[in-house]
Amino acid sequence: MPHFASDIYATPQIGKLLADEASALAPMLARCTGEHGLHLTTSAPAEPPAIPLLGHWATVRVAGAVLGGDIHASGLEALPFADEAFGVVLLRHALETTARQDNLLDEAIRVLAPGGMLAITGIHPVGLWSPWVARQSRGTRPRLTWPWWWSQRLVRDEFELSMPRRVGSAWPRAGGAPVGESIVGGGYFLVARKKRPAAVPLRPRAAAVSAPMPGTLASGARRNARESIT
Repeated sequence: MPHFASDIYATPQIGKLLADEASALAPMLARCTGEHGLHLTTSAPAEPPAIPLLGHWATVRVAGAVLGGDIHASGLEALPFADEAFGVVLLRHALETTARQDNLLDEAIRVLAPGGMLAITGIHPVGLWSPWVARQSRGTRPRLTWPWWWSQRLVRDEFELSMPRRVGSAWPRAGGAPVGESIVGGGYFLVARKKRPAAVPLRPRAAAVSAPMPGTLASGARRNARESIT
């Protein structure tokens, strides 16, 4: 009889993939700065990566139309954060578990500060992981999407984008040595930076400046005038 996982993201196989993703992302996120970072993740417990120059993480767990973790809200509404509030936003498989993928990405872009980093991870739909997810999942299955789709969205929103990369082992496994980037990896990640608003240069315009004229002549000028008259 097949074994089904009540939460596939709580399985040892996904846990190993998350560890491989974190190891590959760490050097790219190490220079992110800011007072706060936003960690959008699945319902399974997962710690955000340690970033030395970042102040604090806010963790939001995404499960369909429900948001949990540091906040409790509806996943069908806007995130309860101010615009441009975070220096880095990490969508860690959250786009696979949300009820509204495009809306969640739009919200992640909205709360990301100009110059901030956006990172997306997920299970690649092509490979041995996809049928394993289909067999193991019970109830609502994760929505696996192509990384190039998110790349096109971010390019359209004028992000500076790095090429998506595959990471992890080619097939689901619970243990073993860490696996970094691999062309047949079961997971993927992409990293993009939000562009800062372009400064509009001002063209200097010549302006006439009136020179003040003295109300009286200098003493020397008066003397010269008297001598000429004489």
